Amino acid sequence: MTQIIINLNNKEEETFVKTFLNRMKISFEKEDNDFELTDEMKKVINERKAKNHKEFTSARDFLKKMKNDHGI
Repeated sequence: MTQIIINLNNKEEETFVKTFLNRMKISFEKEDNDFELTDEMKKVINERKAKNHKEFTSARDFLKKMKNDHGI
């Protein structure tokens, strides 16, 4: 069995490739390990990038704060 990995840029490309392969009787499988950021996630990232980062916070301390603040 041969496997080909195709990186699709949007839903329209995915639909096209899926339809094309199905018409050629070639199976199409999509891995669900990828995801898109929601608008809220993008907003939080952009807000964080805009902050002044003069003080260093270790990853351990940051994750501890996230766990305390958000139950993660």
